[in-house]
Amino acid sequence: MNFSSKRDMWLGLLIWIPMLCAVVLTGWIALDQGQFDPTSTLIVIPTVAFIAWIWFGTGYQVTDDELKIKCGPIRQTVPLREITKIESTRNPISSPALSLDRLEIKYGEGKIAIISPQNKEEFINLITEKSQMAKADGNSKKLDGTSRKRTITIIGVVAIIMVLILGNAGRLIYFGSKPAEYTIQDGTLKISGEYGEEIKLSDIVDISIQDQIPEIQLRTNGSALGSKLKGYFKIKGIGKAKLFVDTKKPPFIFINVKSGLRIVNTDEPSETEQLYGQLLEAWEKNTTPN
Repeated sequence: MNFSSKRDMWLGLLIWIPMLCAVVLTGWIALDQGQFDPTSTLIVIPTVAFIAWIWFGTGYQVTDDELKIKCGPIRQTVPLREITKIESTRNPISSPALSLDRLEIKYGEGKIAIISPQNKEEFINLITEKSQMAKADGNSKKLDGTSRKRTITIIGVVAIIMVLILGNAGRLIYFGSKPAEYTIQDGTLKISGEYGEEIKLSDIVDISIQDQIPEIQLRTNGSALGSKLKGYFKIKGIGKAKLFVDTKKPPFIFINVKSGLRIVNTDEPSETEQLYGQLLEAWEKNTTPN
C-alpha cells in the first residue's frame, strides 16, 4: 500500500516562492531577450527540477515484508520484521519527511527512520498488522526543552534565510527596473543607479547615436529585467560593452571610452536625444583646445 508524505504549507511556501521567483525571472529574461544564460540553465533549472523531484517524489510503500521509503533519488528499505517501535515525533532532523508531524520508526540494532505519512493512523495500523514485533506509542511524543528550542531555531533560521533571499531578489528587481540617471558636470558624465560610474569627458574617444543595438549574445556581469539591461554584456561584432538601456526604447547613445564602450538611453526617446546633444556639446568643448 502506498502513502504519500504529508506536506507542511509553511515549508512549501519557504521552498517554492524563491524557486518560482527564480524561474519567472530567468524565463522572462530568456524569452524577452532571446539570450542564452548559462547561469540560469546550469544552476536554476536543475536545482528547481531536483527540489521538485524531492517534493513530489517523497512517499512510502508498505509491502508484505518491507517498508520502502523514497525521497527523490534517495531510497531506503526497512524490513517489517525488524521494526520494534513506532512513535510520533517532531524531530526536525533532515529526513525523508516533508512535515514536522512525523513518525519515528525504530528497527534493527539502534536504527531509526523518520517519515511523515499523510494518514498516520492507517499507516501505523498496517505496520502493526504485518509485524508482530512492532509496537506503537499512541501518545504523541512530547518535545523536551532542548528539542523544542532546536525546532524553533531551525524554523527561524530557515525563515530568516528565505526572507533575506526574497528581500535581495526584490531589491534587485526594484533597482534593476529603475532607469539610470545622467549628470554632466565639471568635465564628468555621472551615471547614477545600479552599476553606475563616473566617466571623464577627456576619456571619451567618440560619441554617436543609433537606432539599434547589435545582437546581445551574453550577460557577463549585469542585470536583465525584461528589456532593461544594466552592466556588462557581450555584443555581436563589438565584444564586451557596458549597458544602461531599455532595448525597447531607441535611440541609443554609443559612448566610446578608452576603457571600453558604453551604451545608454532614457525612458523617453526625446530625452535620449536631448542627453545626446548635451553630452556631445560638453565633450566637444572639453576636447577643444583653448
